[in-house]
Amino acid sequence: MPVKTQPILYMPMEIASRELDSRLLVASLAVSRGYEVVLGQKWLMERNIGAMPPGLYLSKTLTGRDGLAMAEAKRLGYRVAAIDEELPGLVMSAEQLRWMSPEAVAATDLIFIAGRNNAQAVAERFPEAAERVVQAANPRWDLLRPELRAFYETEVAALKARYGRFILINTNLGFTNSQKGNAEQIIRDQARLGKLDMNNPEHSSYVASILQMEADNRQAVETLLRLVPERFPAHRIILRPHPSESLDLWTDLIRGQPGVEVIREGAAVPWIAASEILIHTNCTTGVEALALDRPAICVMPSASSANDRYLSNRVNPLTRTVDETVALMKKIVTPASEAATRQVYSTDMQMAFRQAMSYDPARLGAETILDLLAPLLAAPSAHPQAGGRTAWTPGWRYRWRLKDRNVRGILMPGLDTADIVVRLSRFAALLGITPPSVVEEIGSKTLLLGNRPLGWQSSLRRSMG
Repeated sequence: MPVKTQPILYMPMEIASRELDSRLLVASLAVSRGYEVVLGQKWLMERNIGAMPPGLYLSKTLTGRDGLAMAEAKRLGYRVAAIDEELPGLVMSAEQLRWMSPEAVAATDLIFIAGRNNAQAVAERFPEAAERVVQAANPRWDLLRPELRAFYETEVAALKARYGRFILINTNLGFTNSQKGNAEQIIRDQARLGKLDMNNPEHSSYVASILQMEADNRQAVETLLRLVPERFPAHRIILRPHPSESLDLWTDLIRGQPGVEVIREGAAVPWIAASEILIHTNCTTGVEALALDRPAICVMPSASSANDRYLSNRVNPLTRTVDETVALMKKIVTPASEAATRQVYSTDMQMAFRQAMSYDPARLGAETILDLLAPLLAAPSAHPQAGGRTAWTPGWRYRWRLKDRNVRGILMPGLDTADIVVRLSRFAALLGITPPSVVEEIGSKTLLLGNRPLGWQSSLRRSMG
């Protein structure tokens, strides 16, 4: 007998600073359509797949680990889809999609990919799933559109008041400065997970190119951190490492250097919007800067073939040396005008961005995704504000708490319910919809969003943990 699904959208997350706001956008629209949403850390959600009512499980990536959870969800009667969070900001070939697991792809009903090139690469890599690959803008990029940028205006104003005029430098040393260990450990982990085979010449060449690129990028950033404060004394310098990076390298480097701070807090978007210019080394935030109409420079000192996989060096002005970077910064920052900002990006850069992101000026990516998911989701309530209890009722094996391990607590810190309510209210005002009336914790770093509260039995079990 088939399992009956519920009108519940499950959205697991891993990196809150990158994913939370875009998932809240999707949740706001989903609840306004009559669905309920369970949103939070992927590890607790994976652990509880068999102890929750089946709905639609919207995975954030398509790795081997994701594949195990997605296959289990499918077996238990869930519908399964995915928005790949690794692809935005990359330009990939079919052969380069090493992190995508055949098991994860096989479990999906739909796969949402931004950009024709990347969608074609996924379809080529997995021809059996080609009909399930759909081009749609990632909701993360919806947040950067002019009609939704006001969502961040309070945070942007606070950063400007706190730091004044500042230059933002973003780094992206995922192999050589990871919180998970040194480069050798990262390579071993990737091999263990089946993403790399160092006996394969293509894979070993790829690793060598990444290591060379990161070594050159690190040297350029270290030089910039010495030179930029001297050349731009009226500005503070904020170094923001990638969420996966260790902070120790950078805090040690800038110790005793006035006017330079290493800060990694909140989402990247407000920091980009509040800065006078963004300097980065092949970081996706450079693409975000273009989307926000903020100036950015991609510093690419390396001739490594690894550079070819990044979109940012195709849509940002490109410099090869530190001196060239500083000279271009002078041209952009000294006028500090909107006209100077507009001149940073060429028509070709703007066009490349729109094509890579499947940008639709008339429609949000989140709306497109929800429209396409509608046939897979159980019918929503005809009256989103109607009374009654939530369809989300956990089974007796449901685990309410999960301790952090490894770097999970850094990637996915606790969710502040009061802050989430504020953020949902902002979205509602911008979208012209009613915000969810229920925002309830249903486990560590996991929330239920909707318009129907938990039943008393579930509330009692939650209090007991």
